[in-house]
Amino acid sequence: MMKKLLAFMALSAMFVAGKAQAVSSFPYEPEFIGENNLLSIAGTDTVAAPLEKSWGKIKSKAGASLYLTGIGSVKTRIHVDGVTSSCVAKPGCTYRLIVKAADNRQDPNSFIQLIRFEQKKKERRCEIGKINTFKGSSSGIEQLVDYQAKRYGESSYLLSIDPGPGEYGVLQSNPESKDEKALMVYCFTVE
Repeated sequence: MMKKLLAFMALSAMFVAGKAQAVSSFPYEPEFIGENNLLSIAGTDTVAAPLEKSWGKIKSKAGASLYLTGIGSVKTRIHVDGVTSSCVAKPGCTYRLIVKAADNRQDPNSFIQLIRFEQKKKERRCEIGKINTFKGSSSGIEQLVDYQAKRYGESSYLLSIDPGPGEYGVLQSNPESKDEKALMVYCFTVE
């Protein structure tokens, strides 16, 4: 009986040690689905910071000529309060984003968008669409930032980015989400 107890305790200790090792092998993975971490890498030093969570507002605005003549355009933008993000990337580093998803089996380019904001008055904004009387519509892909992605950990993606100075946001569309009306934007600044 004592041998069985000792064997059980030894196996339990190995199991716990194995679990602890598995957790530490991906130390920068965010805790919850949808969250994002920014890694600033300088040589062998890596600093991880959670991105600022902001509620995005979608606004559409028609040009004055559309009202006066019926000819013109309507622009749709995402607006985020504040002229700059509270998450600031260290200058002179290599940057990576870690985006936690439900799983990492899907192509991240199909549901993760990295956008560049322009700063206006007391907010950041990004055009996501435009409809013009004669030119048709456009999707606002000009303000998307390219990235390379790899799987990271259990269910995250590691995005390699090379952003210039400016304001950025990460948008995730989730086809399994129950509420697509609320738009969470994860923001960061590169100085």
